[in-house]
Amino acid sequence: MSIRRYLTLILISVITLLTFASAIQGYRSSMLEAASIFDEELSSLALILSNTSLHTSQKTELDQTAFTFQIWQDKELIVASNPLLKSAIANFVEGFDENNFLAQRWRTYSHWMPEQQRWIMVAQPLSYRFELAENVILAAVTPLVFSIGILAALTFLIISRGLLPLNLLSEALKIKKADDLSPLAAIPQAAELVPVVNTLNQLFERLDAAFVREKRFASDAAHELRTPLSVLKINAHNLAIELQEQQQSMTNMLFLQQGIERMGHVVEQILLLNRTNPEQYRGNFGPLDLRVLCQTVIANYYPQIAQKQQEIELLGEAATVIGDQFALEVLLQNLISNASKYTPERGRIRVSILQQKGRVDVKVEDSGPGMEPAEYALVFERFYRIGGDRHASNVPGCGLGLAIAEHIAQLHHAKIKLGPSKVLGGLAVDLKFEQQESAVD
Repeated sequence: MSIRRYLTLILISVITLLTFASAIQGYRSSMLEAASIFDEELSSLALILSNTSLHTSQKTELDQTAFTFQIWQDKELIVASNPLLKSAIANFVEGFDENNFLAQRWRTYSHWMPEQQRWIMVAQPLSYRFELAENVILAAVTPLVFSIGILAALTFLIISRGLLPLNLLSEALKIKKADDLSPLAAIPQAAELVPVVNTLNQLFERLDAAFVREKRFASDAAHELRTPLSVLKINAHNLAIELQEQQQSMTNMLFLQQGIERMGHVVEQILLLNRTNPEQYRGNFGPLDLRVLCQTVIANYYPQIAQKQQEIELLGEAATVIGDQFALEVLLQNLISNASKYTPERGRIRVSILQQKGRVDVKVEDSGPGMEPAEYALVFERFYRIGGDRHASNVPGCGLGLAIAEHIAQLHHAKIKLGPSKVLGGLAVDLKFEQQESAVD
């Protein structure tokens, strides 16, 4: 839940509870006050009737919804507002009371006049008293209840205004690109956010310095490692020619060349892994045709495939994904090269592309020995290799190929899965690109 919604709900809940608590308390107090006023009204009416000359011959008809009265002379009814009332409407006792007659509850008042020996009895329906009091009270409380909606809108606007600096900071962070580590500008009218902005700027500064150092290290490592390896390759090649001319043993020289090749492969894989590091990943994402990428990778790697007299086929139509061309070529090259490396001579490799609704699948299959299901998760770990350096295929490797492939797949919101090939009998690698419209997020 957002801070704005939380604060708004809490404040409106508190205001509503306080408003209704005040309304209930006001209702109770008002009802007590109204009852006192109505009682005074009854006593005043009795006093008026006591000062009025009435005779037994008079017939009086009044509105029965508001009041009714009787005048008794020596316990003989001489005047009544309602001719249907033959019995006393109240007790012959001075004061207020409540009685039932005419099918409802009445508030009564009896007044004794000792000089004239008369009882003045007046009554008022309790329903009338309650209805009149409630109408007055509701007329006063209703505007307060309806004002809760206005208070809710004002509270929401005020909280939104108060959180505007936080929204500005959020927007400033949202529009920053992955490689933009420049300091944030100060947020106006937000003294509380100054320490936050300063801390973020210090973090950006440290990250930028760390990225520069890492980039410089990668560049220096590439230069310092590639150059000696190239020199070693040339010298080993020349030495092999000299030894061959002298018809000496080539076993040790072959081991030396294989070691140099292995070292070169490790360096290239480490540099590729560093380049696809998400903290420094600056790939230009765009629409790419997977079929064209597969054709390019197969063409580039075809000399190694042809050297082992392997057969490779590409199936499927054009399929567009969103991604970085370099990274996806590295991903496909690792999958296809692995299929070629661990497939025996004259084996088969199949690359198929299937486009479905909202998803593109790429499957690389081979006719090699495959692997045990228990190894499926382990081969994605860095530097892990089945059998270690003594793999049954005798193919040099460093255990980084599938780790890099999985890493690139994650950068492109894709999933990679291993399983047995039902067509060729070896290993099948499924690469699934899902929700391509969100891949650029």
